Amino acid sequence: MWSDLAADAAGCPGTGQRGAPAPPLDDGYPHGLALCPTCGRFIELDPRGRFLPHDTSDAAESDAEVARRHEWFNAHGW
Repeated sequence: MWSDLAADAAGCPGTGQRGAPAPPLDDGYPHGLALCPTCGRFIELDPRGRFLPHDTSDAAESDAEVARRHEWFNAHGW
């Protein structure tokens, strides 16, 4: 059985890595956020251009946000 003791930490190892704002779709999405190469989520950058602390997933993420991210990947690739 899986337990929290054996689970990976929720925090993404991409936190603190250097990033750059992702190219936007025509409507501006993802609105200046950067694509974390570790977890594949759009994350804010600090003033030095490094990913702010974030988890590898977000249980509260809406279906609409997931759909927008899929749309972005279809337009820009990985």
